[in-house]
Amino acid sequence: MRMAAMTLVAAALAAVSTTATAQATAASNAEKVAQYTTDQLKSELNLTADQVPKVQKINVATAKSLQALIDKYDADTSAKAASALTKGLVAAVRTNQTELKKVLTPAQWTQHQGNKAQRLALSQTEVMASNLDLTRDQILEVQRINMDGANKLVAALDKPMASGKPTHTALLEAAKPAIDARDAELQKVLTVEQWKKMATTRGAFRSLLVDQASGPTPAAAAAAPKPKP
Repeated sequence: MRMAAMTLVAAALAAVSTTATAQATAASNAEKVAQYTTDQLKSELNLTADQVPKVQKINVATAKSLQALIDKYDADTSAKAASALTKGLVAAVRTNQTELKKVLTPAQWTQHQGNKAQRLALSQTEVMASNLDLTRDQILEVQRINMDGANKLVAALDKPMASGKPTHTALLEAAKPAIDARDAELQKVLTVEQWKKMATTRGAFRSLLVDQASGPTPAAAAAAPKPKP
């Protein structure tokens, strides 16, 4: 009886230890992803010493939010889960931009919003780093690939966007060649397991990318006239 009790205690301690290790790993990954994003923004916008920790705090919160979303829907491959994941990712990225706007100067915010391809690439790299637990070297290579892909994507969507208000399906079709080419390059950088994991959420990531590439910038959305009640 005593041996059985000891075995149960040992099993419980092992479970707690495993959970704590997983939580620590997730927290560490969030910090890593956030630090990379902050470093990129610091270089892009010449952040001040006062702004850097504030931006890092925002990016850590975003990275943790992204990780929580991905973990929540990781095992569910249904269309409903993919749709919920997409909406969650879009909301997390928009919240990040809203919080950043509060910290940046008007000039910095305008510059940041003007760099559309760079914003797309950075947010995609941030999501992938959270989802796939990329190494530092992989993050740098994935960002290079995402930057090239974002430039091609923005150009690919210019034509359907100029024709009026294209459907989401039409935008996905226009974006497909650019995203497929990007994914082929990503496959060379990712491990087999990372690539398999990315494949399970590829639809959500594509929808997020097209939503960001085709939608108005947060600055434009804020400036748009609100409908009268």
